[in-house]
Amino acid sequence: MKNIMIMGIGRSGKTTLSNMLKNKFVNYNLIHSDSLKWAMIRAQDKEKYYRTNIDKQKEFEQSEYFQKTLLEFFNSSTSTDENHYGYILESGQLHPKIVKEMIDFENTIVVCLGLGNLSVEEIIDLCIKYDTEKDWTFGLPKEYLKKHAKDWFLTNEMLKRECPKYEIKYYDTSKNRTEILKEIMEEIVTNI
Repeated sequence: MKNIMIMGIGRSGKTTLSNMLKNKFVNYNLIHSDSLKWAMIRAQDKEKYYRTNIDKQKEFEQSEYFQKTLLEFFNSSTSTDENHYGYILESGQLHPKIVKEMIDFENTIVVCLGLGNLSVEEIIDLCIKYDTEKDWTFGLPKEYLKKHAKDWFLTNEMLKRECPKYEIKYYDTSKNRTEILKEIMEEIVTNI
């Protein structure tokens, strides 16, 4: 059984897809990159700092250090899995080049979820549409979201450009999200 990596932009359906896969492959282990991020932050006793300094939190999670630590953790977990149950990694912090350098594509299906050609305003509207109380952006005013939506827009543009270079399939989930996620799910199940 192959491992599965779901990378991409915020509000593209990464968590939804990873939960769909976990429900299908109940023996698989599911890793959310945010869990490792907060574990590393708490180990440094810096949770309050990063919760009140979102820009610094984003800087930390986008750092090469965090990305490589996350992928080393994933590789270590998959290589020591004696039962061969497989792993699902869901992350919004990965750059395609680092993924290509560190992940064995023969044993891991890698997909990237993105927001197609949405503008910054459309990303804000999508964020509001899919936000739940669990999301850090829940209930925030549009003006506050605008800065983050600009970052998401730039990251989305980079992912659209870089994923094909590194043999990572990019999926636009901005329209017909439910149908697109079902299609991705079927494709993964076929190739697992």
